[in-house]
Amino acid sequence: MSVWSLIERAFGWSGVVAYHGVGDSPHSPTMHISPGRLHAQLEYLRDHHTVVPLRELVERWRAGASTRGCVAITFDDAYAGVATHALPILQTLDLPATVFVASDYAARGASYWWDDVERQRLAHRGGAWCVAPSAVGLPAFPAADEIAMDRIRSHVIAHFGGRWPHGLSDGGRTIWRALDFQELYRLASDRRIEFGVHTLSHPALPFLPYSEQVGEIRENFALLRDRLPRVLPVVAYPYGLYNRSTVRAAREAGMTVGLTMEQRASAEHPNPMLVPRVGGSELRDPQSLARRLNRALRPAFIIRSGGPHPRLPIDRIPLAPVQI
Repeated sequence: MSVWSLIERAFGWSGVVAYHGVGDSPHSPTMHISPGRLHAQLEYLRDHHTVVPLRELVERWRAGASTRGCVAITFDDAYAGVATHALPILQTLDLPATVFVASDYAARGASYWWDDVERQRLAHRGGAWCVAPSAVGLPAFPAADEIAMDRIRSHVIAHFGGRWPHGLSDGGRTIWRALDFQELYRLASDRRIEFGVHTLSHPALPFLPYSEQVGEIRENFALLRDRLPRVLPVVAYPYGLYNRSTVRAAREAGMTVGLTMEQRASAEHPNPMLVPRVGGSELRDPQSLARRLNRALRPAFIIRSGGPHPRLPIDRIPLAPVQI
């Protein structure tokens, strides 16, 4: 038996895996995933762990029951690829999942600003890229700069609360957009699928006034319950960001669980409002995903992340602007 197998037996594994968009040749492989990669990861989780509905994991936390070996699967932002690609895989493997819906996007079946901006950057890779940066008050970037999106994301969060301040050309009816409510209702016909709260407009909640944080969560919850079945009082904090005010707002809005994006296994009985998730993406193989779900490595991942909680982005001037 390998050392790794012994560690797994000694400490066990548990947690929540978070996916985003699913489609061929994902333009952002650190965030999205291809159908083939998703199938490989989910098949590995099914064969090596006990995949349970998020609802069951929450009930075990409440009851003080063991969650050893239990993993729940989630999809943030309710991308169209969940219905087109992920659902058939979930059906084939007979796995449950929870889909978190940002209702302003679902109302229009709209694309998300970060996908529109990244596709724009890739289209300008051969030279300077100025359209999206200038829209948020930044100088032009070399379009080939692979960390340009990180800089823009931090800037939009710090200055605009995570909302793009100007209209972008909509990405169209592609796989990289939100499902609209009619499509979500059809998705709900499969009882493997449950739904959760992802706010109205997908803002960075800690950068909003307290009352607005409450409204973003509470109104999203009410709208989803009115339009869809099996909606859980569970919020996935947009961008994985929160602070004490956000946790208090989530509780006031009726949430019993809050999910973050802190890339590690959950404890046997975690703080229900601060449950970490491990991100699944095109860049992860099944084994690396499983390592992050191992409880023995929780301290290492906390140290690697610089602490147990996410750091709120601070604005920074791009390191390599270009003149155009």
